[in-house]
Amino acid sequence: MSSDKPSAPEKRVEKLQIMVADSELAMIDDWRFENRAASRSAAIRSLIYLGLELTKSDPDTAAKLLDQLDRA
Repeated sequence: MSSDKPSAPEKRVEKLQIMVADSELAMIDDWRFENRAASRSAAIRSLIYLGLELTKSDPDTAAKLLDQLDRA
């Protein structure tokens, strides 16, 4: 018998620290407020997920965006 209850979210056990420029932090915070993310961490997790999904679904666009990032 299958349950209709959604599974519990995966427990977060790893801490990841990154360094960002002031301009990058401003873009993250702007995205966070525009998308009503609960926290900066939640916004960054969402942005990582979006980037990973874009890489899978449209690798050419993802590669172009990464190239732009490398030139910035």
